[in-house]
Amino acid sequence: MNVRKKAIAAVAACVLAAPVVAAAGATAKPNYDTALVGRWDLTVTIHIEEPPLLTPLFCDFTADYQLHCETKPGYPDHLEGRGIWTMAKDGQFSFWITHHAHRDANGNPVGSINASHLGKISTNKKKFSTKAHTYIDMNDGTPWQGPVDIEGAAFRI
Repeated sequence: MNVRKKAIAAVAACVLAAPVVAAAGATAKPNYDTALVGRWDLTVTIHIEEPPLLTPLFCDFTADYQLHCETKPGYPDHLEGRGIWTMAKDGQFSFWITHHAHRDANGNPVGSINASHLGKISTNKKKFSTKAHTYIDMNDGTPWQGPVDIEGAAFRI
């Protein structure tokens, strides 16, 4: 085969292969392994009273599967919580977090809240939503409150 025929054959092979490569790329699934890593602006809706309480938070998800959330500056009751998270291959995830329930008149943390969230991150990895149940222990001998329904909606900062 001469050089010209080889060149035409090579071009034809590339033209024929292009749709196959494009189709493979179009069906490739996103990699969610580290999709949550980073800082998020999260609003939690807590259905413990009517209307529900809204708590605005900044949450940091780290590559070692740790989680740290803190209420936004100016929120009247400063909350800070820590937890752990895990991610499934399809963008579903879960996290567990605990923090105090509120502060007493002297500013001391009182009680504990323990929440287990199940969520889904968007395919572009810029927002997520969760549903959760939480249990509240006031550490005063009264029975735990719960389950309390919670939803979360977040966008990446």
